[in-house]
Amino acid sequence: MSNDASGINSLSTAGKFVVSDTSTSSLDTAERLKLIREAFGFSQRELAKRAGVTNSSISMIEQGQVSPSVQSLTRILSAFPIGLADFFSFDPSNPAHIYRSGNLQLTADETGLKIQAFGSSKAQIDARIESLPTGQSLGFDLPATDICGLVLEGEVQLVLLSGTELLQVGDGFYIPARQPYQLSNVSITECRLFRCSLFVHKV
Repeated sequence: MSNDASGINSLSTAGKFVVSDTSTSSLDTAERLKLIREAFGFSQRELAKRAGVTNSSISMIEQGQVSPSVQSLTRILSAFPIGLADFFSFDPSNPAHIYRSGNLQLTADETGLKIQAFGSSKAQIDARIESLPTGQSLGFDLPATDICGLVLEGEVQLVLLSGTELLQVGDGFYIPARQPYQLSNVSITECRLFRCSLFVHKV
């Protein structure tokens, strides 16, 4: 194994990279760097310029000919809003999901509008825009999945095991799965809020 001035180590086993003191993952450094570079629309030359390394260094890394040191990889990643930990933790096998209008189902009841989205990924969005009259509570709920929300109008009291919070217009909340909570309208007018959760169905 040799080391050049850029801090990049050559490997005898081409195509596989290991950064010192960093856990291995299903994707090697070469594949991850190429995926991120292309996602940001950078050429190898542009990335090299932004990172202050040579174009050949980027090319050799992506071809699996060399292994960057931690310092060199950190320097290259400075061209993106991505840290070293995130670089090795992202999972391209679990991509984002897009839901087209044909897969959206809208229903309305006395509380407001409910939006459900279904896709081939077996992931379902459950989003609601709800109206709460003054003094009304949604009752305690124990969500099976994480839930987030946003207050659109009025003031909402959020009761958690850890205490009570008053949420005003523009305030948002995040409730981890299996954490009981209650939402109540404590304002003098009707309040409206948005709640959303994602369900992943196993096949």
